[in-house]
Amino acid sequence: MKKYEFSMRLIVFAVCAVIAVNLFYIPESGMVEAEETEMRAVWVATVANLDYPAQATTDAWQLRVQLDEVLNNCEDMGFNTIFLQVRPSGDALYNSSVYPWSRYLTGTQGVAPSDGFDPLEYAVTEAHKRGIQLHAWINPYRVTNSSADNDRLAANNPAVLRPDLVLTDSTGKMYLNPGEADSIEIILEGIREIVRNYDVDGIHMDDYFYPSSGFDDSASYYKYQDQYPNKADWRRSMVNTLISCAYSAIKEIDPSCMFGVSPSGIWANASDTPGGSDTNGNSSYHSLYADTKYWVESGFLDYIMPQIYWYIGQSGSDYNTLINWWAGVCAPTNVKLYIGEAAYKAASGSDAAWRGQNGVNELRTHVEMGRQSQYIDGYSMYAYSSFMNNSSLYNLIKELNQTPASAPTLGGGETAQPTQSPADEPEAVPTEAPQPTQAPSSSSGSASRFTDMAEYDWAMPYIDALVADGIVNGISETQFGPDIYVSRADATALLYRTLKEVDIEFTDNFTDVTPDKYYYDEIGQAKAAGVAWGVGGNLFNPDGTLLRQDMATLAYRVLRGRQIVSSIPNTAKALNNYSDWSDIDFYARDAIASCVENNLMGGYGDGTIRPKDFATRIEVALFVYRIGELLDAQ
Repeated sequence: MKKYEFSMRLIVFAVCAVIAVNLFYIPESGMVEAEETEMRAVWVATVANLDYPAQATTDAWQLRVQLDEVLNNCEDMGFNTIFLQVRPSGDALYNSSVYPWSRYLTGTQGVAPSDGFDPLEYAVTEAHKRGIQLHAWINPYRVTNSSADNDRLAANNPAVLRPDLVLTDSTGKMYLNPGEADSIEIILEGIREIVRNYDVDGIHMDDYFYPSSGFDDSASYYKYQDQYPNKADWRRSMVNTLISCAYSAIKEIDPSCMFGVSPSGIWANASDTPGGSDTNGNSSYHSLYADTKYWVESGFLDYIMPQIYWYIGQSGSDYNTLINWWAGVCAPTNVKLYIGEAAYKAASGSDAAWRGQNGVNELRTHVEMGRQSQYIDGYSMYAYSSFMNNSSLYNLIKELNQTPASAPTLGGGETAQPTQSPADEPEAVPTEAPQPTQAPSSSSGSASRFTDMAEYDWAMPYIDALVADGIVNGISETQFGPDIYVSRADATALLYRTLKEVDIEFTDNFTDVTPDKYYYDEIGQAKAAGVAWGVGGNLFNPDGTLLRQDMATLAYRVLRGRQIVSSIPNTAKALNNYSDWSDIDFYARDAIASCVENNLMGGYGDGTIRPKDFATRIEVALFVYRIGELLDAQ
């Protein structure tokens, strides 16, 4: 074979891998069934009376009525989990021997509701009647949410009883000193009494740890400075201690009680911390001294719920980049990954991406992306009042949750389902796509190390062959990440690896592909080869995820240009069988039709083609193998 012909085959082979579509064989028993469980959660905030109660009162009847309204609305929207904030600021919305009654509940810290009413006890009982899990959400260190509250503390507040443990930040807010062992023990005892006294399904912490580096904790650090010469490392170690001890304390009392954290969405940026995400924003590792990645890797949590409060394509904090990064962190562990979603931005965000229908569509896409990923097991929306103030969001979440799903549990049995539920809708199952003519022999056994491929056991010979040839790799030594979405940059890196025997020089690149990025050379080579297209204005959007229709379009361009497929597909005949063919944007219709005609793209059992779904790693990998067959047939 001439070098030019060989190079062209490599280019077509690689580009089609980059633009994978759902074309691989799906045996009848090989499809992943719809998940029976999914975290569909909402945060109900009590601090500053954001969600509950609307106004502080000691009246037990009013508190009960408002709580009933919250629970009824959550049930109506299809939420199966509520994170109820029961310790907002060194106080409690339950009968505690450690913390005083919250002023957000009754108006005065330390004053109980009338008639012995206990909101947490009532919420747990009534939530379970509705088939909803109730998790107790606590803020561990915060004593006051405003310096104006510093002189309003009850006599039995831990900060009053132990003023030696109190520090203030630059705004005057009070916190229990995270660097003191006694502070940690107070927090732990508060957790223990909740798990002992209430049938909660979990203990939940949010993203508030060290509020800043402005604490004057030098006296505490003095005791540890020989062991931790770096003060930041010491602070992180103390927070690590809290998290690991909280996990142990919960499990000693109730092994089925879940423990999880919803940290800031960025652990660390790759530009300043090895292993960080390709982002540029405030990080929990450096700003809050919360080593959330370490907690996952160490098994200190049952789940992690990063607050990824950004939109797809947002500069410096792209949503897709972050969910994929977190999927890679959680995949080799037993820690579940749920995504914290910014419903409040969709309700009232000032950014154009969140305003009006844009925000509704953005939130819908986020949930749909999570449901397509093997590594994302649900979401939580912040916050409850966002839905009460926006009918479009209320209707959206009802639509997304119209098919019932149980909340995840840990050995405690399934949470009871609501007694009445919407009628079941037909499951969307992909139709059987063409089977490769012959499965490769699995001689190297290289793919057998992947422990997350049980649902794709039938595909192992193909993955094995591709791994052995160096075409694809796993996300770790033991994880392939079959359902993780492929970014444009990572897809182009695959292209470069496949083209490594072809010497392609380039003199320019896309404006948003900078020399400091690992994929700079790969994208530059692909552009010079004429097989990488931008998104307009010489931009490439490297962190973006391709839609199925865009992948089909790129494949069609390359294959048609090499005269591998016909340039005049029978579009009407190919697409009329799909009920959602009108969802295909006009520019992509010939491309999808061509892919269907050439057995490169299949539909789903519910009669849809889903042009705006996202491609996954297994789709990309298996597309490589299928295109190889197509080329061999020429």
